[in-house]
Amino acid sequence: MGGGAHRGPVAPARQRGAIRLVQMLMVILGAGLLVYAGYSLGVASGYRSGQRAGDLGAPAPPPFTQTLVLAVLGAGSLGAAVSLQGPGGVRIPTPARLEELAGRAEAAAVSRAGETPKKDSG
Repeated sequence: MGGGAHRGPVAPARQRGAIRLVQMLMVILGAGLLVYAGYSLGVASGYRSGQRAGDLGAPAPPPFTQTLVLAVLGAGSLGAAVSLQGPGGVRIPTPARLEELAGRAEAAAVSRAGETPKKDSG
């Protein structure tokens, strides 16, 4: 999750490979959830036609919230897979970039420490 290993940054090809694997898993998961949402919606329509025909073995109607939640989760998974695409690929943290980030963090800490808390004059 940190984008590196205990011996330093991982090669960009391995990072891209890991991101692609996660994307594929999320697409498969999202597609499965959407298929199951469609199935539960079909079961609901089968229940209505079974009730009209007077069948004794008609399926129980699934709640509409089940279909809705499955569809939202499936769409969210597909959206997350698309958001992992990113505009420019993997960016390796170079020593200059790390120095810049450390400098910005240090400057922010110094400015926070320099601010005196205002006392309540009440």
